[in-house]
Amino acid sequence: MADGNGKHKTYATNFYKTDIDNVSFLGNPHIDNIATTLMAMGNELWTNRKRIHVLESVMRDKGVTADLIEQYEPTDEERARWAKEREVLVERLYSHFARVDEYEFSSEWKDK
Repeated sequence: MADGNGKHKTYATNFYKTDIDNVSFLGNPHIDNIATTLMAMGNELWTNRKRIHVLESVMRDKGVTADLIEQYEPTDEERARWAKEREVLVERLYSHFARVDEYEFSSEWKDK
């Protein structure tokens, strides 16, 4: 199969929904939720740090100082928009803790 211009092969396949939300990879869904959240946080942190590095470089080249940044006061519209973005981030990071599980927990080890 070729892409839109007919020059390159594509390797797309059909999407098949899985039951990944009902699987425990680390033996306990709560540990899975913590691991997933930590991975998402690390991803968010690095993405933001990389973006900050780029912004600092561009601003330095344009003459924007750290003092100007520290003195900045956001508008009411910016505060409202940032609050919405924060809610999206919180949902993306912590929604894993709200995952409903149907697993049976026991303090006794069972051989299977």
